[in-house]
Amino acid sequence: MLEGSANTRPVAAPDSAARTRVLDVAERLFTERGYTTVTLKHIAAELGIRQASLYHHVPGGKEQLYVEVTERAMTRHQQGLTAAIAAAGPALQAQLGAAAGWLLGQPPVDVARMHRSDLPAIDARHAGRLRLATYRALIQPLRSVFEESQEHRGIRWCDAMLLAGAFIAMVEGIHDARHYSAMPPMQMAEQLIDVLLDGLRAR
Repeated sequence: MLEGSANTRPVAAPDSAARTRVLDVAERLFTERGYTTVTLKHIAAELGIRQASLYHHVPGGKEQLYVEVTERAMTRHQQGLTAAIAAAGPALQAQLGAAAGWLLGQPPVDVARMHRSDLPAIDARHAGRLRLATYRALIQPLRSVFEESQEHRGIRWCDAMLLAGAFIAMVEGIHDARHYSAMPPMQMAEQLIDVLLDGLRAR
C-alpha cells in the first residue's frame, strides 16, 4: 500500500529529466516482467543509482511507481489508439488495421497478466483506478468501433466488449507469434483481421 492516509496520495517530486528516466525504466521493467517480479532493487540497478534514491522521485515506493507509470502508459494508449482509429476513416477493416498498428508499435501491455497477478497485488483502490484507466484506454475505443459497425455497417451482432477484448488479446499474441513465423507483425495482424471479418471457411 502507498504511504499516507487513506484519503491522500504521496506527493511526487517535480518532473525532471532524472525522474522521467526513472519512470521510463520502471515502465519497461514492469511491462516486461510484471509488478510482482520487479523490485525497487531491480529498478535502481538498471538506473545505476542507490535504491534509497528512488524515494526522492516516488515517496510511496514501488506501488506508487507502478500506478504512476501504468496510468501514464494508459493515457498514451488512449490518445494514440483513439487518434489512429479516427485517422483511418470509416471502414471497419481500416480502423482495426490502424488499431493493430498502434498496439504493435508499443510495448506489449499483457492485459491478462495485469488482471491476473499485478492488480491483485496492489491496494484495491489503486487497482480499481488502473482497471478503469485500462478500460478507457484500450477497450472503450475498440468497443465503440464494433458498436458503430454493428449499428451502421451491417456486421453481425456480437457483444462489442467481448470483441474489443478478443481483438486486443489477438494483437498481443502477435508479439509471441513472431518467434514462430518470419511474417512481419503487421502482415500477421492483417491476416487475422481478415479472418475476424470473413471467417476461416473457404468462400
